[in-house]
Amino acid sequence: MIPLDALQALDSIDRKGTFAAAAEELHRVPSALTYTIKKLEEQLNIKLFDRNKQRAKLTPTGKLLLERGRDILQQVRQLEEQAKRVETGWETELRIVVDTILPVEPLWPTLKTLLAEQPWLNIQLIEEALSGSWEALIGQRADLIIGVTGDEPAGGHWQKQALGQMKMNIYCGSQHPAASLPSPINREQLKAFTHIVVSDSARNLPHRNVGLLGLNQVLSVPNMEQKYQALTHGLGISHLPEHLAKPGIAQGLLKKLAVDATPFPQMLFMSWHKNHTGQAGKWLRETITEKKIFGKILS
Repeated sequence: MIPLDALQALDSIDRKGTFAAAAEELHRVPSALTYTIKKLEEQLNIKLFDRNKQRAKLTPTGKLLLERGRDILQQVRQLEEQAKRVETGWETELRIVVDTILPVEPLWPTLKTLLAEQPWLNIQLIEEALSGSWEALIGQRADLIIGVTGDEPAGGHWQKQALGQMKMNIYCGSQHPAASLPSPINREQLKAFTHIVVSDSARNLPHRNVGLLGLNQVLSVPNMEQKYQALTHGLGISHLPEHLAKPGIAQGLLKKLAVDATPFPQMLFMSWHKNHTGQAGKWLRETITEKKIFGKILS
């Protein structure tokens, strides 16, 4: 096995050009450095330096060993840095669920800053819907869930932070039959149309099916983006967040339906385990709150 101090000596001699200069950089005496290199040559039965030159010049074999050795030294330095980060509370992985009701786009600048400041941190973004977001937290597949409603399962050991209210309205495609209904529209009239819903991504928790009873036909899609597309293609009617419907309204693809009851705004939260004390998660939560990352979407 090649000792790390031998690879460090090899690297320093190559960069500094002489054994004496390398010894000074490594705070060792030249004779100790010479012994380290000689011992490595004997151990591997190879020649690392051309000793006929005034300047320490690597042989082709020495160059190959140094090239691979520098990769190892870099990995060791990274490992040391990671260990120091973990010791000070900075986790090496952060798993974030963003519920499909919220767009990820407002989060990108914040994640860019976090990744730049913590080069050893790996971030995993996960999309879930409805109870699936809570299930990811309960099953420890996520460290932080963003955009969930307040109807969390009972008995959990987590904390919540309100993000704001999401305004939702009922929409249909501009050419859909519901678009020609006279206002105000009775909700009973809407039951005759196909309703487009986002499928609950929970695997084990009971699925949320609020408002689905009594409907003649339902089209289930995996996320909000596909719900928007289905609406613009005239497949049915559905609730949409105002920010998501706005482009479709501007382009004449969607119509807001004036129903006889004002829809209630939905309060959204972010939540995390009480025992999650990682500095990266804490920094992200505080930044989302202080900078009101989703302030243009939530009121």
